[in-house]
Amino acid sequence: MAANAVVLNGRQGRARFARFARLVRELETYLGLNTSALINYGRRYRAGLPISISRAESTVNSLVNTRMNNRRQMRLSPQGAHRVLQVRAAVVDGRLAGGQLRLTG
Repeated sequence: MAANAVVLNGRQGRARFARFARLVRELETYLGLNTSALINYGRRYRAGLPISISRAESTVNSLVNTRMNNRRQMRLSPQGAHRVLQVRAAVVDGRLAGGQLRLTG
């Protein structure tokens, strides 16, 4: 089918197909190297597990907006906000209780 596309579209079609083929190879390489990190959202959905992090994002946005607002008494610097969010994330994923928290930034 790709060969027919090249014949029908001439030289310009050949360049487009070559780019498409390169992108497909890059995607295949990426997927092959990251298979262990890919999430099967269909399986999670069918198992009744959450497939969205919107609740966590909403909490983070709320905290950042509250603490970074100029009208608040306790205003955080960007570095302070980053550290607070690292601690909050460590509480949620259990790193804080396990003593594995390392602050960065």
